[in-house]
Amino acid sequence: MANWYIYNKKENYINNLKNKDITKLQALVLANRDIVDPKVVDMYIKPSLDKLHDPLLLPDMQKSVDLIIETIQNNGEIRIFGDYDQDGIASVMTLLDGLLFYYDNISYDIPHRVEDGYGISNGMSEKAISDKVSLVITCDNGITGFEQIKKLKENNIKVIVTDHHQIEKEDNEGWVNQILPDADCVINPHRLDSSYPFKDLCGAGVAFKLMQALYQRLEGDSEYLNSLLEYVAMGTVCDIVSLTDENRIFVIEGLKRINCTEKYAIKALLEEAGWDKEVTEYTLGFIIGPLMNATGRLATAKLAIDLLMQEDIDKIHELAKELVDLNNTRKSLTEDGLNKCDKIVKENSYDKDQVLVIYEPSIDESICGIVAGRIKEKYYRPTIVFTDSSTENILKGSARSIETYDMHESIVPFADKLQSFGGHPMACGLSIEKDLLDDFRKFLNDNANLSSKDLEEIINIDAQIKISNLSLEFAESIEKLRPFGKDNPRPVFANKGVDIADIAMIGKDKKTMRLSLFQNGRYFNAIKFNALDDYEYLSLKFNGKIKANKIDIVYYPDINEYKGNRSLQIKLIDIR
Repeated sequence: MANWYIYNKKENYINNLKNKDITKLQALVLANRDIVDPKVVDMYIKPSLDKLHDPLLLPDMQKSVDLIIETIQNNGEIRIFGDYDQDGIASVMTLLDGLLFYYDNISYDIPHRVEDGYGISNGMSEKAISDKVSLVITCDNGITGFEQIKKLKENNIKVIVTDHHQIEKEDNEGWVNQILPDADCVINPHRLDSSYPFKDLCGAGVAFKLMQALYQRLEGDSEYLNSLLEYVAMGTVCDIVSLTDENRIFVIEGLKRINCTEKYAIKALLEEAGWDKEVTEYTLGFIIGPLMNATGRLATAKLAIDLLMQEDIDKIHELAKELVDLNNTRKSLTEDGLNKCDKIVKENSYDKDQVLVIYEPSIDESICGIVAGRIKEKYYRPTIVFTDSSTENILKGSARSIETYDMHESIVPFADKLQSFGGHPMACGLSIEKDLLDDFRKFLNDNANLSSKDLEEIINIDAQIKISNLSLEFAESIEKLRPFGKDNPRPVFANKGVDIADIAMIGKDKKTMRLSLFQNGRYFNAIKFNALDDYEYLSLKFNGKIKANKIDIVYYPDINEYKGNRSLQIKLIDIR
């Protein structure tokens, strides 16, 4: 059962109350997120394009713009190297669409997830060399592409790296040196010599800064430049980077444009997916993102680029349907893999382990990460899911962790026995000899040192507010704090002793719990998804007679829209 904690940041709250531009509720929520500096509050409450940072503060930016202009003047081919996930796709589109405004001798290449893996593949560099490309621009990758970039340079190809991933470092007698690839230019906000004020850009965000600098130099069409924010918003939300500072502006401005987009491919994709409401960060993260990602998982991410670049309406719908079909297949594979892995956990009593290490040979390696994430959510344990690779006796896996466990650092001492390994505290990719799997499981669990408290989910609550104090206007004031995501979570509240007037399990699979809650003479509609365990908990707690009993709830107020009508609805996060 999750632990509930109510924020207590009274000093922050008192400081924010001095700001006349925000309501008391907004002052409280921002205080709980440690947003108190007046300039930061102003950027949060009044985000606008004129508050974007100067792209020339990024090292090598000026030189990169010079190199692009020189290549265009010499009629050289520019090739973009992207990645196969949503941020990689968005990064390619930001550069491709942005550069095509000026120049048409441009191409792109993206690695295949299974055949090539992450980063610049040998095939990509060889093709660029044989095609006599003049300039390669990487996006969402390249910062660790040492060998391939060296090969490109040896063949007289200029290289600009745009990336947002962490830079390799080495300790040199107490001094920390960054290790950069031998590219002509390296644009990365994490560079140690960078004075750029915001580090948490996604790949598409870094790509946009390059386009911003280019358009400023060439005095280009600012509205066309800003139309690229449709792609940047997608990458920013789907790569789960901090939704603060510049990223907040990117997403807000991008969503404005998506909701009145002239890009027919985006309209068609939403139509084929059955989305006919306002596009929000939820739409990007849970509708568009999975559709785009499905191409890289089960086919090639080039399908997504083809869709977004396509002008023929019939072809656009054909490709959009293909993306929907691929994602439906991905969903089916995920559910099948989840059920199989859950069965393995139960049959082997792995739920008693602190770190879950699961091997299921039938899972497609492209969905190991999704399944690991779902298992992690169910058991609140760091989880690694392995499956067979194309190499005999070698397993490939994906790891997903919890806040209290650094997955990357925990695996590092075992790394010399692995075939491959990389990642960060919350997610890793790795491959291992099949015969070493049990040793690996034992090693991780013997060294986990997680307390029982570490393995309990924490829910942070903004305030205790009775549901009888809620209104549509209250919910609307919360909506003004969007977009929600990393570092700007949706505000949640708690209420003790709420009466259950009615309860039912609904939906095709009967996994959604609908309640009618009663307080101070008013009834409230409430809903909780994936609530089978919650219903069983209430049945046991109240001996099968759930109605007319009281429960404590953690919730957020939501706005339900149906046939043009707007009403208040309570979304339950946890109950007890």
